[in-house]
Amino acid sequence: MKAEIIAVGTEILIGDINNTHAQYLSRELASLGISVLWHTTVGDNQNRLKEAIITGIKRSDLIIFTGGLGPTKDDLTKEIVAKELSKKLVKDMRAKNNIESMLKKAKREITNNNYKQALVIEGSKVFYNENGTAPGMAINENGKIIILLPGPPLELIPMFEKDVKSYIMNLTDYIILSHNIHLYGIGESKVDEVLADILEGSNPTVGIYAKTGEVRVRITSNAKNKQIAEELMKKPMDIVIERLSKFIYGIDVENMQTAVVRAAIQNGKKLSVAESCTGGLIASNIVSVAGSSKCFDCGVVSYSNEIKEKVLKVDNSILKKYGAVSPEVAEQMAIGVRKISGADIGISTTGIAGPGGGDKEKPVGLVYVGISTEYETKTYKLLLAQNKQTKRQTIRDLTALFAMNEARKKLLKGRFVKLSL
Repeated sequence: MKAEIIAVGTEILIGDINNTHAQYLSRELASLGISVLWHTTVGDNQNRLKEAIITGIKRSDLIIFTGGLGPTKDDLTKEIVAKELSKKLVKDMRAKNNIESMLKKAKREITNNNYKQALVIEGSKVFYNENGTAPGMAINENGKIIILLPGPPLELIPMFEKDVKSYIMNLTDYIILSHNIHLYGIGESKVDEVLADILEGSNPTVGIYAKTGEVRVRITSNAKNKQIAEELMKKPMDIVIERLSKFIYGIDVENMQTAVVRAAIQNGKKLSVAESCTGGLIASNIVSVAGSSKCFDCGVVSYSNEIKEKVLKVDNSILKKYGAVSPEVAEQMAIGVRKISGADIGISTTGIAGPGGGDKEKPVGLVYVGISTEYETKTYKLLLAQNKQTKRQTIRDLTALFAMNEARKKLLKGRFVKLSL
């Protein structure tokens, strides 16, 4: 099935907001074995939106529109889609009641244009919005599936998860399953080389996806039932694990912080963090995972030397002799936060994230990470600026990834976390 995502909104075209819909929906559709071949962005313009619809219908089997379902005159998506499909817009009483209830609860005045959102395309499958006033809808005709979703991510994502995903899956007579193997410490090109012989299959398919500091291998199969789909994936899964085991941090765990939190909870261990150059990023990543309160009690952002001394008990003489960016200070920070929190593992970061502040002896991108347990404390030196264009946020992200991975390895002694297997 060939799919296309059409994001509607002038604010996307002029760069006021990011098109996060395309990224999210592409990932979700790929997990269903559906190939997204086109991303289209079109402004709130009747003629250009009409052209996008006509083109999409000609070349795609599944077209998902995002945005343009609001109450204002320039919200035109369903009106133009309905016109091109020669269909009427009809009032949906459940959608109308939902709009009234939502606005009354928010103590907002209900105006006539609010009721525009209660109109749906005749014959469509309506997806009622539990987080906003615009319902979504789907039309399945003449071998084409057209889905309209609201623009705000807080409305689009829950609607897709709750209703749209199952709607799409029910249109096929087979099930689609995927497993994601997450890798750290190896580049995309090397993974491609190592797995070259299994990347050309059609069922299951093996895909490689890279993002900052890590790589994901997704294996997807389709079959009549889950058991057969799992059997189809077993051989490539075994191959990936055998060849890349030392780089795997988790299977179906979403991200590194999820792997760390799960590992800590499984082992009944507590984590604490003392951050300088990462400025609370590691703590933020950890607490973004549901259930992290079971393993995380304390995070200290010790950006100044004064806080390093007063809170973490870093020796003043060490700071003066070696400077804040040093393995000696990283070590004392990790020990300090572990002791004041009573955690099993203390994590520390100190470094130069840039773009200024570096010199020949301590360049931008120099970072020290400390990992402390009651048995030992180790520090690690990282040089993370590949060139002068390396961004400050990239250095912080890479530092956080490294630190969390080292904590994970301490918790699991080199093994990796599995969620759904």
